[in-house]
Amino acid sequence: MGIVNQRVTGLAALVAAVSVLVAACDGPGEPAPTTSSRPAESSTLKRITARGKIIVGIRADTPGLAHRDPVSGVFSGFEVSLVQLVAAGLGLSPQQIAFTQLTPDTSLPSVEAGTVDIYLGGTTAAQARQAGLLTAGPYLTAGLGLLYRKSGPTVSDASTAAGRKVCTVANSAPQGLARDARLTDPDKLVASTSARDCVDELGSGSVDAVADFLPVVSGYASADPSNLAVSALAAPKPVDYVIALPGGDADLRDRLTRIIRTAVTDGTWQRDYDAALGATSPKPAPPSIPS
Repeated sequence: MGIVNQRVTGLAALVAAVSVLVAACDGPGEPAPTTSSRPAESSTLKRITARGKIIVGIRADTPGLAHRDPVSGVFSGFEVSLVQLVAAGLGLSPQQIAFTQLTPDTSLPSVEAGTVDIYLGGTTAAQARQAGLLTAGPYLTAGLGLLYRKSGPTVSDASTAAGRKVCTVANSAPQGLARDARLTDPDKLVASTSARDCVDELGSGSVDAVADFLPVVSGYASADPSNLAVSALAAPKPVDYVIALPGGDADLRDRLTRIIRTAVTDGTWQRDYDAALGATSPKPAPPSIPS
């Protein structure tokens, strides 16, 4: 009986020692991991999965970036390729993408209201934050460019734009940049509803140039090289295009940013950009995406 008691006592001491050792390894005051410390699953992705498709807001009036063929209704361009890449990263096929054409005025309110799941179209992080939204990326870094007629006055920089009528999209980031840079006289900065309308006004001679992000005006110059030319502006500083998504959905933000970062790293970003806009240099460098 004494031998049995000694064995039990020794076993108890061993268990106690192991418990102390485990507690020491965990560190004092450190709670055990719980499921509540894991990132919340994306509520937007749940909605997409239940619906069976992702609804993407896009400008669709920018050849080379995002353009809808008026006859076939097919969308094409660099941003469209990026959306397809994002969809694949989320486990969706191209057939599970639904594009909705939006304007700068309706874009961010549509994300906030849940009418679209994400939006691409020249939005900056500051604009998205002001609307209470999160951002993924950036997926493109672009400065301002000027589009002008080859048969008209050459409006290729700030000095030649001074005193000229310059069209920008109302309430867009390029409009704010052009105004802040004092590209032309305030009363000569003409606001229009879309880049397409600005280009139409340029063609009719109502304005002397169109100011927009360089990829946008480059796309129009590439679509009509006989009549249109483009020039990159040295100032103001280039800005980042981001994907706008619902506020509070950090899980989806992180997923989208990882997809874009991988595309930049493995060369997919450059191949897609060159295929859509490579012939319309000058060409921006791939965006710098924070880890």
